Amino acid sequence: MTGDFGRLLTVEAMKMRRAPVAVICTAVIVLAPALLAAAAILALRANSSSSFAAKARLLVHGSSWAAYLGTGTQVMAVAVLLGLGFGFAWCFGREFTEGTVAALFGLPTGRGGIALAKCTVLLAWSVLVSIASTLALFGVGLLLGDLGSQPPRWWLPLGVSLLSACNTFPLAWLATVTRGYLGAVGGLIGLVVATQLVTSFGSGGWFPWAVPGLWSGLGGAEFQVAGVQLVLPVAVALISIVATTMRWRSLELGNA
Repeated sequence: MTGDFGRLLTVEAMKMRRAPVAVICTAVIVLAPALLAAAAILALRANSSSSFAAKARLLVHGSSWAAYLGTGTQVMAVAVLLGLGFGFAWCFGREFTEGTVAALFGLPTGRGGIALAKCTVLLAWSVLVSIASTLALFGVGLLLGDLGSQPPRWWLPLGVSLLSACNTFPLAWLATVTRGYLGAVGGLIGLVVATQLVTSFGSGGWFPWAVPGLWSGLGGAEFQVAGVQLVLPVAVALISIVATTMRWRSLELGNA
């Protein structure tokens, strides 16, 4: 059984590695935070009168490491949720949309093992893109120069990225329930809208999908995230993995 699960991991990893959606989402997650933060800093340095520079002056305070990392981390909180969200929706939804789910019933590991293998590969992908995005953010920051002393809270971008990744796991369950990736994409959009609404009412600290953004400073200094609230996205991921695995175990060939 262990060998069968290992082969499942290999197959699922190959699917993700060769999928254009995974490549595009990875590129967006890794590059967008660093490039947007760098563009904001450069616009401030140039004292540009463009609309982008005007918006940068409202969102970015100063041109230090703190300002650069703060901007990049805030972008990262959103980019990871959206980028990985599309990837998660595709990974599970494609089996139903492309009609390949029926062929999976003949594998010796069972549907629960398939779902667990998918979740394991998605977890590994989440960790890798989080590390890559953080390294890219610091690398571009070093290329900018003149950001002052060493970066404050260097671990924050990685932590925010990982928590945002945890919040995408419910989309695997949603893609399974709706038997396709469009339902999960719709759920992703709904989560983004709900996060904005909950945060505007001041309750975002207890809404798992708002926690990474608030921790990055997206809501301003008045929104503080407590230690217990940082555990909420992790709990969401664990519950979603269990729920998705159980859902796949109960799939029936005639209703797949």
